[in-house]
Amino acid sequence: MGRIKSFIHKLSADIKSLGNKDIDFIQMRLLVSNITPEFEQSIKQKVSQGILKTEIREANMEDIDSLIKLHDLAWHSAPMPYRPLDKENIVKMLKDENVIFLIAKIDGKDSGFALIYFTGTDRKISVIAGLGILPELQRKGLGTMLGLASWDYFKKKGVKELRCKVYKDNKTSYNFIRGLKFEEYDEDFVQWKLFSR
Repeated sequence: MGRIKSFIHKLSADIKSLGNKDIDFIQMRLLVSNITPEFEQSIKQKVSQGILKTEIREANMEDIDSLIKLHDLAWHSAPMPYRPLDKENIVKMLKDENVIFLIAKIDGKDSGFALIYFTGTDRKISVIAGLGILPELQRKGLGTMLGLASWDYFKKKGVKELRCKVYKDNKTSYNFIRGLKFEEYDEDFVQWKLFSR
């Protein structure tokens, strides 16, 4: 019986790796043309009514330790596989002109981050590769604030499409992304090159 179980386990792993598609994640996208001025205004109004007074900045080399801490705290509180983020990878990402970390600060404390990057031959596709919020500040609008800051950054760059992946068992994140009008999409477009496994 052990050999059968081992065979099934290996077969399952092989199927998962077919085409390098990560079947544990749902592909999502939002065409910029679908973002109406009314919808954008409603999100901005929602954020402005929030109780959190937030400063958002682009990360630099001095933020490496803060990014690691934020990433670890946020990911360990989420129902998804943990993908470590280390100094070496962060340095590579901060040096890459296509990758941007945004950090949200509340009351003088770094409290959340968004990891975004551009892809495609003309950089018209943007990917939200990670969004993490300290557990005690989750569901208080900080993720929306970081999403809006990401959107503002993308808009200045002329992006045509936003993309992301959501872990299939993370219903809170899925509902958050769907609430921002993202739709499921079949093509495996988001590359997790930024995180090691």
